Amino acid sequence: MKNKVAERAKKKRRALKEAERRKEQENLLKKFNEIAKKHGVNNVKYNKQTLWQTFMKVDKEMVKLSIVYSVMAVAYCLRKTFGWGKIKIYRYAVDMNRYITSVGKQDRDIPALNDELRTEAGIDCTKIFEGYKPYMLKKVSLQKSSEAEAMFEKIKYILPMVIYPLYSREGWKQKRMNRLGQALKETLIDILESDEIDNIKRTMYEECGLKFYDDGMVDPN
Repeated sequence: MKNKVAERAKKKRRALKEAERRKEQENLLKKFNEIAKKHGVNNVKYNKQTLWQTFMKVDKEMVKLSIVYSVMAVAYCLRKTFGWGKIKIYRYAVDMNRYITSVGKQDRDIPALNDELRTEAGIDCTKIFEGYKPYMLKKVSLQKSSEAEAMFEKIKYILPMVIYPLYSREGWKQKRMNRLGQALKETLIDILESDEIDNIKRTMYEECGLKFYDDGMVDPN
């Protein structure tokens, strides 16, 4: 009986995921046509499957990059806000790297992580950036704004994953989580809007001897 219930639940999840994929594909193709018309290109011919595959490849890379940025931001906050040293930060970064290298396998569990963080650790990751939108106070090009918004959406989604180890391994609760949330918000906004990622890498190397690479790997020297 349990096996049948589990199988039905599995089929339901697959159906929902497929429906979401089709909807996302339709929205992508619609935007593609709108952009083409905006540039005076009508009746454009393209291979829908190729376009979708290209989008999915870029989307997956963006997810990986959003995790890398978020891990670096958390590491920076652990150093600047909580005074963590090299060993503890390195342990955190290495633990998170396994998620970066296997992105796409654990991401479906992220909402469950957020639920646990909200009820057990007193932090709701969906509210950290409440009311914020990239470049809301600055004038930038449409392309730059769109790129930042796309990355921002990925970062918001994966935040529970990069914060969770601080609850599960370190036992952090509401007080420290709230401090982290505020510091993390400021740091990630600086990364999105001011390209502060290189300065963060430099700081982590100079103060902790940790070298962060663009693929998420960390060298303790």
